This record gives sequence, C-alpha cells and structure tokens, in this order.
Amino acid sequence: MTISNKIAVLGGGVWGTVLAHHLAHGNAPDGPRRRIWLWEILKDVEISLRVRRRHPHIPGLHLQESVRVSSSLPETVTDAEVLLFVLPSAHIRQTAREAGRDLGKRKPLIVNASKGIEPRTLLTVGDMIAQEMPACSRGIYTLSGPSFAKEVALGAPTKLVLAGPSGPGARRLRALFNHRPIVVEASTDRKGVELGGSLKNVLAIGCGILDGLAKGRQHPCGYNTKAALFLQGIKEMGRVIAKYGGRRQTAFWLAGIGDLIATGTSPQSRNRSLGEKLGEGKTLPVAQSEIPEVVEGIDTSLSVFDLTSRAGGDYPLFHAIYRILHQGAPPHSVLEAFGFEQ
Repeated sequence: MTISNKIAVLGGGVWGTVLAHHLAHGNAPDGPRRRIWLWEILKDVEISLRVRRRHPHIPGLHLQESVRVSSSLPETVTDAEVLLFVLPSAHIRQTAREAGRDLGKRKPLIVNASKGIEPRTLLTVGDMIAQEMPACSRGIYTLSGPSFAKEVALGAPTKLVLAGPSGPGARRLRALFNHRPIVVEASTDRKGVELGGSLKNVLAIGCGILDGLAKGRQHPCGYNTKAALFLQGIKEMGRVIAKYGGRRQTAFWLAGIGDLIATGTSPQSRNRSLGEKLGEGKTLPVAQSEIPEVVEGIDTSLSVFDLTSRAGGDYPLFHAIYRILHQGAPPHSVLEAFGFEQ
C-alpha cells in the first residue's frame, strides 16, 4: 500500500510554510509527485504565500511553485491522505473538528507538529485531535524536536522524532519527512514526546530569566547556572511524562533535552526571549508586547502547574516559573528552585 500524493498542511505560519516547502522538495524524480496543499486563514499571509510565494517572516524563502496555497479548509483536506497540523495549540480543536467534518469517511494519517497543553482538560495536541477526529485516532503521530524553522529553511541539518504507532503508517510518514536537511527518528511514545515538546517551552522561559538576570548584573548567572537549570528541568519533565503515561527516558532525547538546548540558548526562541525580558525587570504585559508572535510557554505554564499539582511530588522549577509569570514573584526566585539561596 502506498501513500496518496496529496498532503494537506494546516497552518501557513513560519513552521507550517517551511514544512510544506520541505515536503515539496522531497519529490523523487522516479516516483509519483506529491501534491502539497497549504491552508492559511489569515488573508494577508495567504495572499503573500499564494501570489508572491513568500512568507512575510521568512526572509529568503521562495515557496516551491508546486505547493498549492488555499484559504478553504474543505478544499485543502478533500482527498488528502495525510493531514499535517501546524497551528497554535489554541486553534487545534476547532480546526480538527471542522477538518473531520470535511473528510467524510476518509481516514488520513494525522501528523501533529504543534506544541501545547489545553487548559482545563490538560490534553496534549494529539489527544485533542483524537477527540475531534475519532475515526483517525489510530493513525495520529507527532513530529517534534529542535526545529527552528528559519534554520531548516536555510538548509541547516536537524534531527526530529516522529512518535506514534509503529507499522506501515509510521514508515510511510518517516519517508515523507526524512530527507535533507531533516533526519527523522521513530518513537512509539507519542504522549511523552508531546509533553516534552510542551514542557520545554516553560523551561525555556526559565532559561531566558537567567539571561536577563545576568544582564542586570545584580544576580550574576552564567553557563554553570543554566546547566543546573537544564538538569533540574529535565528531571522534573521526566517525572511529569512518567506520571501521565509516557516514558521517562523520552525527556532525555530529541523532544526533551534536545529541544530544550535549542530553545533555552538561542535568540530565535520566543520563550527564551520573553524570559530574558522578565529577568531584566519588565512586566509580563510589556514583555509580551515586545514579541509579535505567540509565546506558547505562557499559557502552557498554567496547564503545567495544574498537571504537576494533580500529579503530586516536587516540581520546584516549574512552580517557580509559574509564580514569576502569574503571581508576580521576583525573577531571581527561579534560582531557589535548584537550591541557590538568595
């Protein structure tokens, strides 16, 4: 059985556009050509992609001419054999619900490339999709790992993990994504990968807080300090993953420590940048106003606080970041989470 040649990418943001471009590049000269459709609801972005073949936030990328850009969800998902969700987590549930209605009786493979935890239900993105598209629930996968879109667009190599049920579907999907500059590894721990990819956004805010404190020089923080945060964060992440049905060791690979190294150190990271502004003494509203894109870690920190409170146990770093974001705790209190007294 072979995969159909239509792949629907839902979300024309930076990562969605780069993945659509990457998938179109993967056409083999001697194989059936993939038909890549890219759905984007924001009209100015959709026009830029469809007419100028450029995304306003990806300098230098010219979208492959073979990628069909559309603002119609029914048109995009009709006859697709693969649906790739690349949306802010707040928009996942409604989009999945609408896409499910448009699919009819078809059961495409689903790939989630979004990160986040739904407030109140505390469901991961893959679980939200499974609720809204129950007919496809046995074929849901998550693609995660260190993946700054602009680096991938420039051809910088990266390694990602595709997590979901083993078997022919996993092999077909891995073959779709596994070509330069992306290398894809397989995992069956979708829950652990989704939690790791979400939790690291909160930890990256903590990394940024350290960077902001170092700038202020009142609380000197260095690479040693950040190393301590990494290790404490991964320890707590593994504990959360294990409490909620994943495998603890997932925290120590691509969707955990790998993703955290990238987002906790790079100036490209919105979560780290927000934390840096907080560490410099700016309020959360001011810091948010200076970052034009969604900072997923802010809302995720609320869900993580609920997850850890329900799970029981000791999560000092996650709770410290939560208090700084939402309860007005001073930025230097993050240091107390891994044993440094003030």
